[in-house]
Amino acid sequence: MAITLPEASFVALTLEMLLYGMYTCLFVGSLYFMVFNRKKTKVIIVMIVLNTIMWSSATSQVAVSFQQNFHAFLWEHGADRPEAFEDNASPSIFSQRSLECVNFLIGDGVVIWRVWVLWNRQRWILMISTTLMLTTLVGAIGVVQSFATAPQGVSIFDNHNLVSWCLTFVASTLTTNIWATTLIAYRTWSHNRLIRSITREGLMVRLGRQNGILAILIESGVLFICSWFIALTIILCGNNGVYIVIDMLSQLTAIYPTLIITLVCLRSTLDVAMETFLQSGQPSQWAVRADMDANGATSYPMQFLPVSISVKTTTHTSDLQEYERDSFGRYAVNENFEPPRLLYDEAHV
Repeated sequence: MAITLPEASFVALTLEMLLYGMYTCLFVGSLYFMVFNRKKTKVIIVMIVLNTIMWSSATSQVAVSFQQNFHAFLWEHGADRPEAFEDNASPSIFSQRSLECVNFLIGDGVVIWRVWVLWNRQRWILMISTTLMLTTLVGAIGVVQSFATAPQGVSIFDNHNLVSWCLTFVASTLTTNIWATTLIAYRTWSHNRLIRSITREGLMVRLGRQNGILAILIESGVLFICSWFIALTIILCGNNGVYIVIDMLSQLTAIYPTLIITLVCLRSTLDVAMETFLQSGQPSQWAVRADMDANGATSYPMQFLPVSISVKTTTHTSDLQEYERDSFGRYAVNENFEPPRLLYDEAHV
């Protein structure tokens, strides 16, 4: 038995409120990490602004959805009159879809930014991603305009112009996320293959030592893409369940980029792992375990081992911090120290 429109609206509101509560907790946690971050870089500031916009948009969308369902159920007896929910041109429906599109576009923008960073800010990545974003923007404008001009009392599936724009928008944002997921997955696979070729670790061991499977799934967006596939399938089938999926996606679209922002603040993303590996340098043959010989002993190649000598100078100033500079010109701050009376140099091998 197909779900009726009042039933779909009630279930959609319930699930949306549940996801909104989860999203609010996640928003508070991510905002805490960003506000109390010691390094207030431009990226952190932009993340704070985008995170606040997404939460404000999601909050407004939930409030409008609650008001719309309250009015339809209690004032217009929507449980017995399904047409009370089919006024697609009403200001509440128009406002809901507009706020949802804002979060959809911001979410896609965060995903594209992650891809651009992982691929070393290559220009061709930015050009293709920008084209996909513009297509999604056009689809969002078309959806909002179609809802604003929709005739009263006509089902969404009987409005062919609205269905066409909805399919265009869903297909474009789905393509954007598939594009981003493919690039992130390939980057993850190539990086892990390089690490495993050096350390000779198994695949599952490597995933456990790095970010974990959950972090990779969050950053790649596999679960988010599955939700869009379900939405596209339901729209094509003409089922009222599309109201449930779309209202859930309005919160999931805000949850997904917020999870990515949290991973960035915790420095648990793939680009941080790649940067750490590159900064550590390529290991020498001493770091690579050789095959065992006939006696079962591990053999290592005999070679000269380079020795690096650096000089570290410690200078005590009047500030309540100790600044150290080594021979490579790098500075470090030591906050736990007792200022001695003399300046000293120490050389170490």
